[in-house]
Amino acid sequence: MERLETDPPLTPTSLFYVRMDDGYGDDGNESEEEYRNNVNYKSSAEYAYREKEDLSILQAVVFIEDAAKHRDIRHKIDKDALRLYRIYHSKPIEVFRTIVICVLHLLAFFEFPSSLTWTSDIRYRGDRITLPCGVTEGIELVCLLLLTVDVCIKIHLVGKVEVLKKKWLVAALVVLTFSLIDWMVTIGMSCTETKRIRRIVRPFFLIANSNLMKKTVKCVQRTLPEVASVLLLLALHLYVFTLLGMLLFPTPRDTDSTTNNSVEVFLTGNGSNSSTMSPISNTTEVPVVQEGNIYFRTISNAFMNLLVLLTTANNPDVMMPAYQHNRFYALYFITFLLIGNYCFMNMFLAVIYNQFRGYFKTSMQASLLRRRVGVRAAYEVLKDRDLYTQVASSPESGVAIETVKLVLDDVTLPKKVKMAISQDLSARQTNQVDSLQNLQFQECFDLIVKESFTRHKPEVRWLSNPILRQIQRVIAHRGYNYFGNVVALFNVVMISVELATQYDKSLNSSKSALNIVNFAFILYYLFEQTLKIAALGWKRYVYERWNIFDGITTVFLVILEIFSIAKYGLPLSKAGEVHDQLTLWNAVRIINILIMVRLFRIIPHIKAMSIVANTLVDLIKNLKAFGGILVVIYYSFAILGIEIFHDVINFTEPNSTVAGSLAYDCGTYQQLEYWANNFDDFAAAIVVLWDVMVVNNWSIFLAAYAKALSQWSYIYFIVWWLVSVIIVLQLFTALIIENFIMKWDRSSRQQQEERNEDLGNNSFTESLHYMSLHEMFRENLEEPSESVIIQEIQNNKFLQLNISQS
Repeated sequence: MERLETDPPLTPTSLFYVRMDDGYGDDGNESEEEYRNNVNYKSSAEYAYREKEDLSILQAVVFIEDAAKHRDIRHKIDKDALRLYRIYHSKPIEVFRTIVICVLHLLAFFEFPSSLTWTSDIRYRGDRITLPCGVTEGIELVCLLLLTVDVCIKIHLVGKVEVLKKKWLVAALVVLTFSLIDWMVTIGMSCTETKRIRRIVRPFFLIANSNLMKKTVKCVQRTLPEVASVLLLLALHLYVFTLLGMLLFPTPRDTDSTTNNSVEVFLTGNGSNSSTMSPISNTTEVPVVQEGNIYFRTISNAFMNLLVLLTTANNPDVMMPAYQHNRFYALYFITFLLIGNYCFMNMFLAVIYNQFRGYFKTSMQASLLRRRVGVRAAYEVLKDRDLYTQVASSPESGVAIETVKLVLDDVTLPKKVKMAISQDLSARQTNQVDSLQNLQFQECFDLIVKESFTRHKPEVRWLSNPILRQIQRVIAHRGYNYFGNVVALFNVVMISVELATQYDKSLNSSKSALNIVNFAFILYYLFEQTLKIAALGWKRYVYERWNIFDGITTVFLVILEIFSIAKYGLPLSKAGEVHDQLTLWNAVRIINILIMVRLFRIIPHIKAMSIVANTLVDLIKNLKAFGGILVVIYYSFAILGIEIFHDVINFTEPNSTVAGSLAYDCGTYQQLEYWANNFDDFAAAIVVLWDVMVVNNWSIFLAAYAKALSQWSYIYFIVWWLVSVIIVLQLFTALIIENFIMKWDRSSRQQQEERNEDLGNNSFTESLHYMSLHEMFRENLEEPSESVIIQEIQNNKFLQLNISQS
């Protein structure tokens, strides 16, 4: 920061000077009042010095924390604002904010209509537990007010000028205002208002609370134009085949009886089962007429049947009437599926994957720029501080390492990162480096980027005895692990054979062949792990995580086997055989489960399997953003479904009897007893949306709600299918593909580098580690130029710095 011209020249001598003479002035002629004014002036100068020093350190700390979290540094930087800023972004406050948002969303299970029943089946659920008016509304008000305070604090921190530039912040104000108004309407109507639109927009707070979720939403938004173009082609494909189908399978002129049939028949794909067909030799037109009568009666009827066929949910039911008449009619349906399902649906994936990579690369590039800007801003603030306090003699001197250590002591970073930076600084000081230039400062804090740190493999302490040393080499060789994998696999095969041939005896007898086999294998496992620890040493043994996995499962197996022997005796002796005890049954089951779990040890020794397992782990760890999007769409569509379809499905008795029992039309909602799948409460709506997303038998829901309400209900289910299956799930697939490709390439490179080592890696897991989204795209990112970084800092109205390019 620029130094004020009104500030007095500050030197250590002038700041800490204390008068030692007895007189008030140097010549003894200075008055007492003049002396006191002089002391007060020097005290204020010292105070300004201390304030400048503390504020600079605090600013640097916040900028480094912003860089670590990819946050924008355009916020207030006075001392009070920075303290509030750190509190606002502290871990306890973030957890509290997340809890508030979760509580707000969980209210949907307790609000009218509540999910407080044992079953959602409309035949058996009985009366719901309904909370008194004001209970959920009171909790909701507290949550909304807390979120309002949260937004107000954020507005205060970024300043009024920056608020309008932050669209998410403006949107939060709009959503909160609308929610509070809707809440007041509910209270004003004594909770009799059943249409609560504010519940649909609640997931906005989930998105706004996560930077990655906001990036994902923007990615989806950028993808929509390209998806819309493919969707238009798909709609044209459906429409053309709809018209073609109506021409190929004409409906008979006398349709009075058929038009009154249940809407459910033509969508469930089971109508052909209930029709009487004449032999082909007698009439060749009946099957084709039946096809048109059931599946191609009207344009909307044909279109919906083909849309369901596109998801293969009614295949081959929809083509059977025509196919039974003439095998060539199958070409119509095969062609439709080849173009629609295997071309257009895969084209959706290609478009979304391409946009996913493109947008996320751009987004991660912006995140990298924010990180560089934060680190550079911290450097400039500290450099200015060192000049002000005369720790540095000139701007070219950079930032003193001791000053950087002051920042490091106060900054909130993972312990491993802080330790790595501290070690780097100490190493520089050892090499007689007392200060850091810009690039050195950035290089030092680039350790923030590291998602994982290299673990140094401890050396094996080779024994002097040649025989024992040879045994060590055998155990350290990867072949020893491969042999252990074969033994574990053979153990599981033996369990499978015993359970297949002697299931009851294997689990209910303490002296069964299965128990004898497991006893022998557990002895081997104990011997194997003991040899490993003795030969490799404890540090080398625990270095590989799969050794820890092996060791823990072996310990549990040994403990259970000791318990079994103590209670029932050795399985090798037939004396004292015990049958049908619950404790024995549980012990045998747990032992066999642990043995099968232990088979997972083969994963790190097979490259493809190891990468797939690591990809799944990464996917789970990255679900915070992508899983959050699923939660958002599920929540909003479930609430919307409740508003539209609540209580439209009612239990009705069938109109006829067959063989003395009640009967419904085959394949319908009622005949399949889907009564528990409804939109009568939030939990039930979630399950219905899941069933539709899976698309198996989703035509049954389409037919049931079209009959109960209107055929316009198709729009709700089609939009849900498009959003969940075509867009969001394809985004998941894109993430999996990208993650897998990155890991495979990285593993191949590292294996190539390590191929010439004597022992090599015993597994692929040491070269693979968790990859965040930022790390996935890091290798493809371009380093921002210095001019761009400086321009970003100078555009910050809160931070006035004179920066010169290095």
